[in-house]
Amino acid sequence: MSLSSLRYLIREGFRNIWQNKFMAFASIGVLVSCLLLTGASYLVFVNIDHSFEWVYGQNVVVAFAKEDCTDEQSSVLLDKIKGITNVNKVEFISKEQSLLKYKDSMPKAVYEDMQGEDNPYLDAYVITFSDLNTFKETLTQIEQIPEVESTVYNEDMAKSLTRLRQIVMMVGGWIVILLLVVSLFIIANTIKLTVYSRRLEISIMKSVGATNAFVRIPFIIEGVVLGIVAGLLSFGIIKIIYGKLYEMMGTGIMGGLVDFSEIWHIVLLGFLVLGTITGMTGSGISMRKYLKDEGGISGVI
Repeated sequence: MSLSSLRYLIREGFRNIWQNKFMAFASIGVLVSCLLLTGASYLVFVNIDHSFEWVYGQNVVVAFAKEDCTDEQSSVLLDKIKGITNVNKVEFISKEQSLLKYKDSMPKAVYEDMQGEDNPYLDAYVITFSDLNTFKETLTQIEQIPEVESTVYNEDMAKSLTRLRQIVMMVGGWIVILLLVVSLFIIANTIKLTVYSRRLEISIMKSVGATNAFVRIPFIIEGVVLGIVAGLLSFGIIKIIYGKLYEMMGTGIMGGLVDFSEIWHIVLLGFLVLGTITGMTGSGISMRKYLKDEGGISGVI
């Protein structure tokens, strides 16, 4: 195909949009609606996952050092715990800090008697895991460290959170897939209406020797342009709506909402890619079916 022919086909694609403004507007409106639903689903599940990460951080293991551990051994124990692959964060709480924490809940005389070597508390290490799927294995590694006296944890909560997270992510994935299928179906039928309204023009082109590719390309370009416009509009709308929600909820309960600045590039790229692919595929499907079934002049005379 020559460069002049390509320019002609691109101009035809934009001319198609301009001459069929109502259908183009309808196509963009339908695609924007579907993209917004898909984008909203993505944001919901991103924030659910973010909340689970926050909850995971609250489900910690506390490891206690042996009573006779020296300061040097306590420091070595801290390094050993940090060296475990699945450990995300470790906070050291000395036995003096533990005693001070409960100072106000005990008589002053008792507090004074617990100073120094009479302190009944043990050095503690508050440990947060990166992945609760390997909770048991990581816990075993911690308990096998010689300097560890004992551990305190809530294994049932860890298992429940892991199962819940897996279910939510699986359901979210199916919802997004379903919305994409619906989007493709709607845009294909919308483009089909555009093709049908111009069936005489297409049939005349076919009758004078135009190839299927020559007829199809302007419609593909039209679908791509509509998809890009719909993607940009969807991004602008969801950015404004999400921004308002973030202002209201911010960093509230369970970690709050994910900052849009962290995910805007994924949302924008997703909208552009999905909009372009959906518009192009919808146009291609409609044109293929039309050219196969009614491509000749006899289909309209």
